[in-house]
Amino acid sequence: MIAFIFALVIFVPDIAVGADENKMFGLTIPAEVLNYWTTHLPDTAKYNSNAFPTALDWGNNDSQIKNQLSCGSCWAFASVALVENLGTKNDLSEQVVLSCATGSCAGGWYGNALKYFHDYGVPDENCYQYLIADGVCEDKCTNPSYVEKLSNYDYYGRWGVPTASTVNDLKNLLQSGPVIVSLYVPADGTFESYSEGIYNYNGGAISSDRGHAVLVVGYNDVEGYFKAKNSWGSDWGEAGYFRISYDDVTDDVQFGGYACTGSGAYTYQTTPVELSAFSAQTQKNQIRLLWTTSSESNNYGFDVEKSSDGDNFQRLIFIKGFGTTNLPQTYSFLDTDVPIGNYYYRLKQIDFDGQTTYSAKIEVRLNAPSDYLLAQNYPNPFNQATNISFELPEMSDVSLTIFNALGQAVKTLLDYNMRAGYHSVHWNGQDENGGLVPSGLYYYQIQAGDYTKTRRLVLIR
Repeated sequence: MIAFIFALVIFVPDIAVGADENKMFGLTIPAEVLNYWTTHLPDTAKYNSNAFPTALDWGNNDSQIKNQLSCGSCWAFASVALVENLGTKNDLSEQVVLSCATGSCAGGWYGNALKYFHDYGVPDENCYQYLIADGVCEDKCTNPSYVEKLSNYDYYGRWGVPTASTVNDLKNLLQSGPVIVSLYVPADGTFESYSEGIYNYNGGAISSDRGHAVLVVGYNDVEGYFKAKNSWGSDWGEAGYFRISYDDVTDDVQFGGYACTGSGAYTYQTTPVELSAFSAQTQKNQIRLLWTTSSESNNYGFDVEKSSDGDNFQRLIFIKGFGTTNLPQTYSFLDTDVPIGNYYYRLKQIDFDGQTTYSAKIEVRLNAPSDYLLAQNYPNPFNQATNISFELPEMSDVSLTIFNALGQAVKTLLDYNMRAGYHSVHWNGQDENGGLVPSGLYYYQIQAGDYTKTRRLVLIR
């Protein structure tokens, strides 16, 4: 990452314009942008300004008016306002831009904000709500359902300091959509206290540390003004907007400098898999998970995760995905030998570039059997080994013993306290000393609490 050296820090302390209201600026133009416009000239105008409509207003596409409050984040708010106007999402996170793009409450450059939109995209407001502070980029949500991105953007702007041609140049840019511009806020309080009408500053020079960024959404030739969306809340100005005279383009306000545009706003779904169903089935001491995707894009697969408290999950297994497909796909996983209790499962979807997304967690209750039961062994008859299953409705002292046809104990398979649930034990046809018992009829008996049950089994060698 290139570290930018800023030529000037356009940040000032709060300027009081009322007992309970402060207005902040915060536009910082990087040295490389300032230097760029000392060696470059704007593109030669290739338009007929007489063909422009006499009035234009993109404000109908605007999102709600927002308030940067006591943080010099106008650069972040103006860039978000532009993308919200161009796209379909109307409440993107200014805090993600503020915390993740180059800049802070002490000032920033909207070209860097637009670059972040292009490179990474910005999620909705709920991903990282506005803190009125710098914040930390890592605190944004890790798995937003989408981010809004820009296909094209200006970094240096279309020109530098406004000139006599800027009014028509800005009107030309506005034919395609809103434009972010810079201006200097006068120190006489007239702009902070602006409430309505066409603002036209008639004072003296303005300090360069009073830079501000706004979104221009329209113009009107008959009355000679540009219309701009500000970020000082809807109670300021004309419901959050202001109209500024064409005269203020080339005087000390320098409205319209360093104009930046963007285009091709689009929503990038960060979840590459559309999960249409996720459920569980229980059978004795087993839990079968079932899930279905309606489509997949770059799906490497799923980690199946399990938790006993709903917060701390552990990975059980990885299930390979189908990559990219528009066809529904069905998956399953059988969790075996699960103790009685409550469990939570979730899916960690992993795409091929390592990005991950978690499904909603599901809760599964595995209930204890309603009564004691000793099942018939399987297989029976058997040659080498057999399994004996039993059920306990409660924690019990359990003894499970093999007897021969004479009633003599051959092998004690279990003799200890066991939890409630579904259990199975293996007998390999050996006696207590490890010797092979001969073919014949045998009995197995369980004693668990007050429950006693005996069944027959047959060994054939």
